[in-house]
Amino acid sequence: MIFHGFLLSGESDSVNVNTRPEITISKCSNNEIKIDGVLNEPVWQTCQTASDFVEIQPSDNTPASVKTEAKMTYDEDNLYVAFICYDDKISRLRVNLTDRDKMYSDDYVGLLIDTYNDHKQAYEIFLNPYGIQGDGIWTKQGEDMNFDMIYDAEAKIYKDKWIVELAIPFKSIRFPEGDEQHWGVHIIRTRPRESRTQFSWAKVSRDNSDFLSQAGILKGFKKIKKGKQLELLPYVIGSHFGYREDPSDPGSPFKNEKVKGDLGFGVKYGFSSNLTGEISLNPDFSQVESDAATINVNSSSAVFYPEKRPFFLDGANIFNSYINVVYTRMMNDPLYTAKLIGKIDDIDVGYMMGYDRNTPYIIPAKYGSDFIQTDLKSFANILRLKKSLKGSSFIGFIGTDHETGDSYNRVLGLDGSFNFLKKYYFNWEVLGYFTRELNKPDLYENDTRINKKGNDAGFNGEYLSGFGGIFSLIRNSRHYNSEFWMSIAPPEARRELGYMSKNDFREIGTWHGLTFYPERSVFERIEPNFNGGLMYDYNGNIKEQWLVPQFYIQFKHQVNFSGGFLAVNNENYFDVYHKNVHRGWLNLNINTSSKATGGAFFELGKYIVRFEEPSYVGWGYIAEAWLTVKPVHNLVMENNYNYFELSKERGGEKLYSGYIFRNKTSFQFTRNFFLRLVVQYDSFNKSFDIDPLLSYKWNPFTIFYIGSSHDYTDTGTGNNKSKFIETQRQFFAKFQYLIKL
Repeated sequence: MIFHGFLLSGESDSVNVNTRPEITISKCSNNEIKIDGVLNEPVWQTCQTASDFVEIQPSDNTPASVKTEAKMTYDEDNLYVAFICYDDKISRLRVNLTDRDKMYSDDYVGLLIDTYNDHKQAYEIFLNPYGIQGDGIWTKQGEDMNFDMIYDAEAKIYKDKWIVELAIPFKSIRFPEGDEQHWGVHIIRTRPRESRTQFSWAKVSRDNSDFLSQAGILKGFKKIKKGKQLELLPYVIGSHFGYREDPSDPGSPFKNEKVKGDLGFGVKYGFSSNLTGEISLNPDFSQVESDAATINVNSSSAVFYPEKRPFFLDGANIFNSYINVVYTRMMNDPLYTAKLIGKIDDIDVGYMMGYDRNTPYIIPAKYGSDFIQTDLKSFANILRLKKSLKGSSFIGFIGTDHETGDSYNRVLGLDGSFNFLKKYYFNWEVLGYFTRELNKPDLYENDTRINKKGNDAGFNGEYLSGFGGIFSLIRNSRHYNSEFWMSIAPPEARRELGYMSKNDFREIGTWHGLTFYPERSVFERIEPNFNGGLMYDYNGNIKEQWLVPQFYIQFKHQVNFSGGFLAVNNENYFDVYHKNVHRGWLNLNINTSSKATGGAFFELGKYIVRFEEPSYVGWGYIAEAWLTVKPVHNLVMENNYNYFELSKERGGEKLYSGYIFRNKTSFQFTRNFFLRLVVQYDSFNKSFDIDPLLSYKWNPFTIFYIGSSHDYTDTGTGNNKSKFIETQRQFFAKFQYLIKL
């Protein structure tokens, strides 16, 4: 998170943080400002200036050690912002030439704009001293850094300061209708040196978890209009695929398919300043970079992969809720999709639909979940509504409908959040599950009985229904934070458009943490905490018991150290009760240098051996290390190494061991043009992958790239040397162009 460390922390006793600063914006003439990083237009000398910044991290609302100024104006089409970031040690700037959204380890400056001033959501716009753009969406649930918007920006570095100048089109953001606008705005500057120091125009109380309610006020807009917005996004793609008929046989013939071409397009229309619709016909939802491999040998649940496809990333925060009701990777290969996103009065609206040509399923059960891929056709519909209440509170509705032939899965729910006494939140979500299973035992045959009605887990056309949910009470303050929760998922629960690792449980738990801010010390923050809980199945049997003490220490020089221990860890796995499955872990992150950052994670102790029957408790460890090297300002080499070893007992027979190594090297020719190479080796399945990519981005939506992916398998056996053969490869190219009308 960009703001981790102060959003949910506490208040200085020496300053008044209740006053929200204000700036009155004045209007300039159209085309008066040229975006070039040089503030030579007269309007910049006469408009109001935001100054008197304070340090909010690691210090607590103390006067800033360096001067920062922000100036704002607007015309018919754009909001203009200029940042002047003074620095008496300009040679120590941390700045790199990277792809967009990859500059958050640098110096950067920007703002969060709450256009509705309702403290629910804000646009994040940040830039580094080279003008590299970063953007996202801030909500109370977290930051969505996958959001992209179009705006124009330039930056220049001077001998005693660096300046950013930008123009944000009103067409790129949503805001309420009305002749006058009052927006909430946080202006933030991050300056990583001995500490990752952050400065803010508005003071931020660590005893008030409602971050956006403490933003400054931007007023003075008169009759701004977004206008009707029509965008077309056509694309053309070509690909060539080849594969080895028998991947395990080096002598097996390698077959090359014919070169394929495809095209499609999307249409986006802005019905008003706060409501946008989008449709895509034959969308290209391929990924230009493979998912990072995960160690899943001893896991009982389907792997969760993050969404990377732009159509689903735009507006994704609207569909979020406390439970994973919406997991858009379950819309796997749609022929067409559509969505409507925006705000009607005080209600956030999100609707999405699609027709999938190759439908996947995650089937949850008492002890885990299974994943299957099918070639079945399905329809998906998702509706999300959130009504704003006072402050950051809300009440909402979420509904999903997934239909395949005569089968269906429908999930209907209500959720909400109520903020009271500034420090407390009561969050809740209640869901109803209604499923008519596929009647295809050949796809998934499982006669395990799941409830007292006699239903089983297989695809045999049964009707399943049940109710579940989650309730939590959260306290956020300067020194003491806590949470109490209860979560319920019946054995009949299915979320075919969501993610579900397991069902058939009733869970209660609690978390408590203290935060200390030592002064004049090597420590910046110390956070001891613990969590514990109980989980029962619907027959009243204990499934899990746990108690986990943990700690987090933030040192100066951007070093943090954390760890924990499973002091109590008991689990019933397929009717075998395992007690005292203790293990501990340590985690280290070092970001001291601008040229290299890295860290390590180590976990050691007892693990349940889940892939043998009956299960039993073994001994193992996990070792991870990561290192990012930036030898020059436009070259980044990211390295990750993950190792896992499991034995029958401590010092006993080894069941398996293996590692995954991944390197991603990026060379940035310009802000828009880069070359990337991903290399990955997985020793568990002896696979080696190479993915080169050359890409040019005019903006986040107008792109051209050409690349390939190559998969190799090691066919060496026994004491024979490794012998890699190519098992499949793909060459591809794509051009996509945004047309704004």
